[in-house]
Amino acid sequence: MDVVVPAHNEEFGITACLDRLAGSTQVNRVVVVANGCGDRTAELARAHFSAPIVIEVEQPGKAGALNAGDAVCVEFPRAYVDADIELDGADLDALAVAAGEPGVEAAIPSARLDLSRSSWLVRRYYAVWQRLPAVHSSSAGRGVYVLGRDAHDRVFPLPPDLISDDGHVSRLVPDRAVVDGATVTVTAPRDLRSLVRRRQRVHSGNTRIQQSSAAGAGLATVLGLVRTRQAYLLDVAVFVGVTLLARVLVSARRGEVGWGTDHSSRTAVRA
Repeated sequence: MDVVVPAHNEEFGITACLDRLAGSTQVNRVVVVANGCGDRTAELARAHFSAPIVIEVEQPGKAGALNAGDAVCVEFPRAYVDADIELDGADLDALAVAAGEPGVEAAIPSARLDLSRSSWLVRRYYAVWQRLPAVHSSSAGRGVYVLGRDAHDRVFPLPPDLISDDGHVSRLVPDRAVVDGATVTVTAPRDLRSLVRRRQRVHSGNTRIQQSSAAGAGLATVLGLVRTRQAYLLDVAVFVGVTLLARVLVSARRGEVGWGTDHSSRTAVRA
């Protein structure tokens, strides 16, 4: 299995990411694509004991970084792993095995959302988000997916202006397996401002690929959570408010929302 890691100013986490990938028995090649970096991401990646291939791309952008890394890969299945997620090597191996099963074209992990450093309002938003049906089956928001050859050939190369690559995968690859034995930890934004910025990127990305997602969940679906006592009305109010605000801001900018790093979800410890 080959692995592509897009990394934009990830000097605080790239070493830990590569440490986790080194725990895999299925990985043969890791390609780190340092894109638009103004820090030591590439330097630290090159210094790692696992000796990954390191590519430096001047222009920041996840789609371009994924395309650049994918171009030097050889083997399948092929994994695409964000530098900031927490996924053990054994879990990545489980995804590789699942992606090779008959009738499965892509594998994604189950998700555990870390809200330990998030504000009260952010927690209220995610109290609804985590209960939306689309969240459990979509590859969006998990930061990792593993593709078989046929799925890869439908997905790559990615459109250069694409923001939501995992949403793109969800649209083009319906035969996905959610592997319960593999869990990825996704760190939620720390404050409301960071949450709104993240939802702007998601909404802009979904608009570009013409795909609805959890962020675009219908009002009936959200209110249904209240009727079935899965969510409080206050939580739904926060969820709807954040969603509408993100959409208004994207519309005001005519959809021009760049891809970047959510620094609020990063630890302040250098890896």
